[in-house]
Amino acid sequence: MLKVIALIFIFLSACVFAQPSVVFLNPGKPTENFWAHVDLFALAAAQRLDLKLTIFHAKRDQYSMIKYLEKMIQQQQLPDYLMLVNEKQSLPRMLHLLEDQPVYVLILLNDLEAVLRSKYALNTHWQQYIISRLVPNNYWIGEQTAKAMYQQAGGQPGGVVLISGDRATPASKEREAGALSFFHQQTNLSVKPVIYGDWEQARSYQQSKSLLRRYPQLKYIWTANDHMAFGSLQAIQDIGKSAGKDIFLSSVNVSLEALKLREQGQLSALGGGHFMAAGWGLRLIHLHYLGYALPSNVTLPMFRLVQPNTEFYQQLKAQDWSGIAFERLFLDEHNKLTLEFVH
Repeated sequence: MLKVIALIFIFLSACVFAQPSVVFLNPGKPTENFWAHVDLFALAAAQRLDLKLTIFHAKRDQYSMIKYLEKMIQQQQLPDYLMLVNEKQSLPRMLHLLEDQPVYVLILLNDLEAVLRSKYALNTHWQQYIISRLVPNNYWIGEQTAKAMYQQAGGQPGGVVLISGDRATPASKEREAGALSFFHQQTNLSVKPVIYGDWEQARSYQQSKSLLRRYPQLKYIWTANDHMAFGSLQAIQDIGKSAGKDIFLSSVNVSLEALKLREQGQLSALGGGHFMAAGWGLRLIHLHYLGYALPSNVTLPMFRLVQPNTEFYQQLKAQDWSGIAFERLFLDEHNKLTLEFVH
């Protein structure tokens, strides 16, 4: 009898103190500002929540994520939880591979299109194993960075160019749509065809050089991420003009270099904060593991416009997330997680 009790105690202890395993398929490069920040915030959360986190970097090759997933399945090394991003519409293929696999999925940053969301909502397997979605409002930040740049310029007339990320990734399309919506409402602006910089600085530099020659009256350059903004800035400087005075530049992502440029006024508008998605996602996984029922979609206003000399700006510069009490973040009655920094 004592042996039976001891075995039950050992089993219950293992259940209580087991460390859930999580694999995050990061579509970016570990050296990219945004994705490196995503990693740092997620690692801080994993340590605080006692989750076993593994991060795989696809290095902007969505097929690399698919191959890595296939390998985990073949070798029977799937974790308890997967955090997946619909980079360049790769998520449907990954979900197809995971069909009938007993692994929970949290969708981050880039969601499925509405038709596919409805399809998976009717699938009994995914009703159980897609535990939630955590996707920032990319349309909002695209619109707000466009508006803030225009206002910073005093509403000057002129040409506008958008350097978007790519044609497939939902975040790219939504940011671009938000910015276009604002620009098209301004009657004193001439909006040029959208250019796709594929998130890369060197590509954006070459594109911006060509655009500045083609449109001498160009007044605004809106970019979808900081690396592309750096390329545009270099091109502006090469023709002897000043960003923030002659030509106005905006972007998304809060790298240290982007924060510095915003403080100097060379970036007239900057948005960010969505690098926290994987960290908040780990708290959702933690809650699910503890037995909490999660909503199909969690509302979290991750994006903010970044203003120099604010508390948020200073926190972004410090990049120290070790003091955040992730375990004290809970969903409220509106399925929202707080963005307050709880130390």
